[in-house]
Amino acid sequence: MLLSISLLLSLVLHILIPTVFVPLFFLGILSIYILGKQYLPALIWIVIIVLILQRSSITIWWQLGLYYLLWSIGVYISSIFLDKSWPVQSIMATLFLLITNFILNGINIDYMNITIYTLVNGLGIAIVLYIAEKSKIYEKFV
Repeated sequence: MLLSISLLLSLVLHILIPTVFVPLFFLGILSIYILGKQYLPALIWIVIIVLILQRSSITIWWQLGLYYLLWSIGVYISSIFLDKSWPVQSIMATLFLLITNFILNGINIDYMNITIYTLVNGLGIAIVLYIAEKSKIYEKFV
């Protein structure tokens, strides 16, 4: 329940302050669901995030959905083949965030904004995964 409330609050924060300098903490919370093998709640949250962001953005819903779905698949694949510690998974989640941006936006994007976006969100994901590991949230799913 606390994860759901945190995810909603971070989504509201993103809607109220839509800048590359504010991390998308809901990506870290989605990572917690994926790493905790809670795939159905993660999928439901992806749908909710896409619907909410589509209402507050000019981005097309299917592009948002594809963006978060590709990112989630990348996090899922890295959780299968790599260590599930927070440093490894935060680096992989950040890497898949960058790859997903390049896949959907092509190479004709502003590299300074994408660099700032990736670093800030990578830091946000790392903070959320660190807190999740220290508070043993993964064990509460089992």
